[in-house]
Parts: sequence; C-alpha cells; structure tokens
Amino acid sequence: MPFLRPTILEIKDRIEKGIEARLFGKVALLRNAILRILARVFAGAIHGNYGYIQWLTEQLFIMTSETEFLDRHGLLWGVNRKPGSFASGTVIFSGNDGIIIPLDTRIQNEDGIEYGTTIIGTITGGTVSITIQAVEAGEDGNYVRPNPPDPIYLQMISPISGVDDTIEIDGDITGGEDVEADEDYRARILQRVQLTPAGGSESDYIIWANSVPGVARSWCYPLANGLGTVVVAITATGDNPVPSALLISDVQASLNELKPVTADLTIVSVTDTLGSSGTAKMSFVLKITPIDSFYQEAITNNLKDLFLPQKPGTTIPISQIRAAIFNSGITDYEITSISVDGIPASIDDIVLTGYQYPTLDSITFSELL
Repeated sequence: MPFLRPTILEIKDRIEKGIEARLFGKVALLRNAILRILARVFAGAIHGNYGYIQWLTEQLFIMTSETEFLDRHGLLWGVNRKPGSFASGTVIFSGNDGIIIPLDTRIQNEDGIEYGTTIIGTITGGTVSITIQAVEAGEDGNYVRPNPPDPIYLQMISPISGVDDTIEIDGDITGGEDVEADEDYRARILQRVQLTPAGGSESDYIIWANSVPGVARSWCYPLANGLGTVVVAITATGDNPVPSALLISDVQASLNELKPVTADLTIVSVTDTLGSSGTAKMSFVLKITPIDSFYQEAITNNLKDLFLPQKPGTTIPISQIRAAIFNSGITDYEITSISVDGIPASIDDIVLTGYQYPTLDSITFSELL
C-alpha cells in the first residue's frame, strides 16, 4: 500500500499520546502543559522532515525530478540538455570619423537586454556597421522590428565621446533560444531509456537528431531513396517549424559521426517534399455553439496539439480533427470547409505527401444557429 504522509495535526496527536502513555500513572496533559507545547514544536519539525523525504523521493525518478536532478539523470544516460543560443545581429553606430568602437562595447534595448559588439569597428563617413551578440543566451535577446520601415534603436550603456548614444538596428536580432525546457529534456531522457540503442535503428536516428540544439522533432524514413539509404526529416524549435540550412547542416554533421558507416544518410527539411509544396498550412471554417472566445482558443490549441507530433507525409484522420474540436467543450459544431495551402479540400481524412508537415494557418469561426 502507498505511504501517506501524516499531517502536522496527526503528528502532534501521536506525540501527545506517546507522552501521556509514558507518564507515570498515564496522566492526561493539561491544555497548556509544557509537554503539550513541546509536542506541537516537535510536530512542526518532524512534518518538515516528512516533506523533505517526500520531495527527495520524487527526485529519484525521471518522471518527477526537478531541474537539477533531471540533469543528473540525463548525464547518467548520456543525454545532455540542449544549451541555449545567443541572439545576434548588426547595428549601425553613428559619430565622428576615426572613432574606434571597441570590442564588447555594451548596448541594451528598452527591456534591459544587453548586447556586446563582436568585432572592433572604426567610424567612416559618419557610420560603421558592427555585429553584436546578446550577453545572455535565450529568446529574450531576439529583437524583431514590429514594423519593418520603422527604425529601432538600442542605447549605449557606457557612452563613448563623439559617438551617438542611440544605435540603430540594421535588420533584426535573431537566433536566440532558451535552454531546453525540463519537459522536453525529460521526454528525451525517457526516450533514451525506453528505446534501447540498436546500432542505427529507426529510433536511433530520431534520438540522435533530437539531441542537436535547434531541432524540435524528427522522423526517420528507412530505405526512402533505395537500399542502404536513410532520410531524416526535422523541424526547428520556435514558431516556424521549417529548419534553416545551417540547422540541416549541423544535424547532418552530427549524425554522420554516429550513423553506421555503410548508411547513405540525408537530412531534409519539412519543405523538401517529393513533388509537394512544403508545410501543409491548414485552414478551417467552423460553426460552433456557443460562440465564445474561450472555446475558440481551446479549439485552436487542440488542433495545434493534434498537428504538432504528426509525421510528415502521413494521413490525419478526420475523426481526430473532429475529436480535437469537440474536446474543447462546445455543445455542437459544424465543419464548413477545410483548405490545405489555400486549396479547398474535402471534409475527410487529410492526406499529406512527401515530407509535408501540417501546421495550423487559420480558423474562421461563426455561430451555429
């Protein structure tokens, strides 16, 4: 039977009864007896010990451990947490000609996120373009202009004589990613535990690809291009699932060191379809009742959760789509239309081809009368 942690009142009562049972003549304690007060003090201390023991038992298991202990579980199984990456971009310093902008000159945005210059620059013709990188890794360092024609400025932390304090961003500052979240890391550790390495099996390629920073999900296609070939399709972290050419190159290089020497491996993006057009952007027109923002948000999230783990090139049953809509809690609904990449599709199973990956583009809601 499971162990139930006693409450502080239960512990207090046990201590009081123990004291009464061991007193000469088994005398009952008075209401404000010193021993009754001590029983309450000891109960509080013991209850804290029970809490620590309960917390410690949770750290023994991958499913319930917290960050520090999860890292230890990962190291034990040879699965390292993906590190964060630093946002970078280019800025334009303005000032007097000939002034040198030192390496690691610190500037910051309106939210206090700091960046440092990665090269030394000299102002010529009133300006100089210099690359910068966020001081700390993470998505907070990304800085995308809300309206492209409007300039965005950063502020110098330590002014330089002859240089304007405001520095214009040339383009966007991108590339920053947070350290891998606990739940994503936990899933990869469990995947390593549950799927025994097999010297290049389908699951091995998925585990190898998922361990590369920047990869959100991966799928393996054995013999996709003939005997001895393996194709691995990947999606990127962040809002855009389409991986960059650099990420594909990183995954290719990483897996080349792990794959069997005889395997002909190709890493593809979800846009590298076989005669098809990239990600399948799904649009829906729905009638629901009641028409409420709460249910609209729930339906949107349910459909996103449905599409997220789907294997590129697979078929999504219409029954799963209907279940995702109905599980939002609405009373009734009607699917008026479904479009894939702007092309109307029948209200039936969605068939993806090549390495098409489903993404939710839009949902138009109206009230079902």
